[in-house]
Amino acid sequence: MTTEPPVWPPPTGCPTGTTGWFQASDGVWYRSDEQPAPGYVLGDDGRWRPYSGRDEAERAQLWRTSNWGLGDAAWGALAFVLTGVVGVLVFALSTDDTEQLEDVEFGVYANAAFIALNAIALFGIPWLASRRKGLRSVRLDFGLTVRWRDPLIGFGIGIGALVTAGFVSAAVDAAFGVEERTSNVPIDNIDGPVEFVVFFLAVAVLTPVIEELFFRGLVYRSFLKRGSSTALSAVATTAIFTVPHLLAAEDVASLVTLAATIGVLGAAFQLACITTEHRLAAPITAHAVVNATAVLALAFS
Repeated sequence: MTTEPPVWPPPTGCPTGTTGWFQASDGVWYRSDEQPAPGYVLGDDGRWRPYSGRDEAERAQLWRTSNWGLGDAAWGALAFVLTGVVGVLVFALSTDDTEQLEDVEFGVYANAAFIALNAIALFGIPWLASRRKGLRSVRLDFGLTVRWRDPLIGFGIGIGALVTAGFVSAAVDAAFGVEERTSNVPIDNIDGPVEFVVFFLAVAVLTPVIEELFFRGLVYRSFLKRGSSTALSAVATTAIFTVPHLLAAEDVASLVTLAATIGVLGAAFQLACITTEHRLAAPITAHAVVNATAVLALAFS
């Protein structure tokens, strides 16, 4: 006896499983062996059903049923570039015509404004992807959750990342004969407590949250959703994370140094994410430790 192929479109209201199709709560018909709408999970009986909300292990994997992916990450990267261009244009138009833009030093407030613009892209795109294609929850879609041990793990990995990156930076600079270590900190000094607070909040608080949400939340999970292994997804995400941080390079030596040190830091943040089952609290903490140390070192130097 041969099995008839599923009929499309299936009869409205037909019992689940009788035709190989079923209608989910979003009103769309899905094959019984395919992934349905966000919010559905595959039960032990091999059929998709609405997520119950009671199983913690089930909830931890619910993001895999969402429909966002690398295409949304590409839109986020484009939005990041566009917000940067807009910021530069606004700053350029606000300067004196006789002043050379390349000679202008961006101060604390200008850098804080740039970070705020970046937040529009790096937070806005994941939020929009979750609302339109996912679970309508940044927490569930991208792992913006925390368990009591996550900050402790993140703090330890952050300290280890600082030490390792310091050795790597010194070694690369020594290889190029550079006496002063290359830094990714965009300013040379902080003048007064108000500037310190503004710069600390922008660099050590806001930046870790928005960058980890985008890179370890959206980008990394998008690679996993495509079937890439954990190792390949981690390497690809770290490489994508490193590239935007190379804009501070002024020559080949500083480019190599930044690529090596930012790569080490990105790998450490990725390790924190993987160690805590793809939650973001640990990488956010590790990132905050690194950035806060850089701000404090600048303030007290």
